[in-house]
Amino acid sequence: MTVRRALAAAVLVLGLPPSAAACAVCIGSAFGDRGYTWPYIGLILMPFIVVAAIIGALAWQLGWRPRQLAARASALVNRTAPGDPSPSTHTETT
Repeated sequence: MTVRRALAAAVLVLGLPPSAAACAVCIGSAFGDRGYTWPYIGLILMPFIVVAAIIGALAWQLGWRPRQLAARASALVNRTAPGDPSPSTHTETT
């Protein structure tokens, strides 16, 4: 069975037109080809992804969890001024 598969793969590869066997750089034009965009974006972003993974692993080891961080962030955002009354006791009377 493997001999038949190998023979079928060889026939398929040999039957391809020469332009399909060429690499993307050889086929594409210099400025019309967008094949270079994604590799460069990946290379630019990779150091940031690695640093974020290291920071995330260290934060996890320190015991910081997403729920705790979200609770801390919401507590910072929802903080009231020192002179403001409590929202539960402050009622408006008209």
